[in-house]
Amino acid sequence: MKKLLLVLPVVALAACSQDYSKYDSIFGGCERIETTEWHLVYKCPADQEWAQKVKQLQPTGKFIAGGHLNLEELYADTAHVYAEVALNDKHFCKENFTIRTMIAKPGKDNWAFIGCR
Repeated sequence: MKKLLLVLPVVALAACSQDYSKYDSIFGGCERIETTEWHLVYKCPADQEWAQKVKQLQPTGKFIAGGHLNLEELYADTAHVYAEVALNDKHFCKENFTIRTMIAKPGKDNWAFIGCR
């Protein structure tokens, strides 16, 4: 019985943890720098082809959750592009998440491009 009681918290924790590998696979060559229950944030080299294309678009929104990141510092880092996977962001894409890429200086107005996978 004692063994069962010791194993139950481990099993419960494993059931609650989420597998983010399907999101990580979208961002090849990028590093996940923040993980919360609301979002994942990736730091990507700015010279990647997709990043260059997105940076040419007009901002359509913002990151959903700022988390613990200093958005001003991220924007000042010109060697990288930062993208947020907004989890449970329904009714925009066929998946239940959006990809929000920082393309302008964060402020009150829109500064990220919202896209789908």
